[in-house]
Amino acid sequence: MKKNESIPDKPPLKQLFFRHYVVISCLFLCTIMIALLGTDLLMDNYFDKSPDLTRVDGSKIYQYPFEKIDGRLLDEYGGWFEIVDESGTVIYVKGNKEDNIMTYSDGMLYAKVDILRNDDSIFYHAFQVQGPEGETYVLLWKIPERSEIISLAFGILLALFVVLLFIALYFYTRYSVLKMKKPLRQIVEGIKEMEGFNYQKRLTFSAEMEFAEIREAFNGMAERLQQTSEEKEAVANNKRNMLLHLSHDLKTPITSVFGYSQLLLDRPELEEEQRRQYVQYINDKSSYMAHLIQNLFELAKLEDQHVRLDQEKVNISKWFMQLVAEFYPEIEDRGFQLEVKIPEEPLFVMFDKMHMNRVITNLIGNSLKHNPPGTQLFVSCEKIETGVVLWLGDNGIGVQKDVREHIFEEFIKGSNPVKDSTGLGLAICKKIITLHQGTIHFERNQRYTTLFKITLPLE
Repeated sequence: MKKNESIPDKPPLKQLFFRHYVVISCLFLCTIMIALLGTDLLMDNYFDKSPDLTRVDGSKIYQYPFEKIDGRLLDEYGGWFEIVDESGTVIYVKGNKEDNIMTYSDGMLYAKVDILRNDDSIFYHAFQVQGPEGETYVLLWKIPERSEIISLAFGILLALFVVLLFIALYFYTRYSVLKMKKPLRQIVEGIKEMEGFNYQKRLTFSAEMEFAEIREAFNGMAERLQQTSEEKEAVANNKRNMLLHLSHDLKTPITSVFGYSQLLLDRPELEEEQRRQYVQYINDKSSYMAHLIQNLFELAKLEDQHVRLDQEKVNISKWFMQLVAEFYPEIEDRGFQLEVKIPEEPLFVMFDKMHMNRVITNLIGNSLKHNPPGTQLFVSCEKIETGVVLWLGDNGIGVQKDVREHIFEEFIKGSNPVKDSTGLGLAICKKIITLHQGTIHFERNQRYTTLFKITLPLE
């Protein structure tokens, strides 16, 4: 099957699926990032209002005595304040303390303030302040991490992730399905056209390698079905034409036989000479019908798929020369001239001698019947690379132009058919040559008005 070069093929489906996996993975990661950003934005603006520490001034919160420390930030953001002295001891607490740490060892406070080193669920914010006598204190704002806030954030993250992932997968799936749907739609339409016996349908989509293979297989099948359908239609037309020609060719002689036989029965007083003339006419028409029926029988046998040839190894040069020699007497009687170009070199071919004798006899016989005296008959045999070629022709009256294209069809006759011509001879010749895996053609030639070329394969 010839591949359609005008339609570019794409990579195989496994590459397409791999690309889908990569894209879906990227969509998954992007969805997680967008969901995290969205969760952070929603939590910061609507649910979890954390203080902006860059705007918090510890000196404005701290007051002495400690009872005057401003607690508005605690009311708004939660947590509690601790005053830690230079020894690390908590000396004052404002708000609801939720841990039991009253003393911070060396480095402990710095570890708690460092978010990367702090493993507690409490956030520490430290501000350096001065005591009443100039000593250094630390104002420590501790904000516990609420479990309900974490659950809410996780719920928002999960909801955003599911929604965004669904939207992304929906549009990507829709895009992917549209790309896959085009070849599938054409394939379905093509199958429906086949069901309707429209074998001219062809698939023209450009798709992945596997779809391209389906396309080429479908187009090849459609082409074969179209060719088979046309051949069946041609056979049916040939059969109809054959029946029409047969009925026409039999109707006239049967009518004549019936008429003359009826005349002989109705008029017994006819003279002997006239009676013999009528009987001869009846005999001629009966002979024509018998010849026609015999040719039809031979044609039917050759069209049988189970026909077997009695092939043998034959020196075609010697056989052809002997067969032409049998016509020498008739060629001389009719005043024909003969040109022979048959080599003495042995050329061996496998063929059925009886059937091939009929082919050559029919072609030479047609030339002798249809042409006037003085016609030159040409026969030749030559070897080519793939087989042997037989040439048979003449420079006589030739074949009408409208007949040449149909010369090997049944019941084809020229404008001046000879007596007893059935129009089946060349059709039988073509069937015989075809059974021998050969070819026969009517050739155009300036020297010979009628020229047949027969090609047969070598042994």
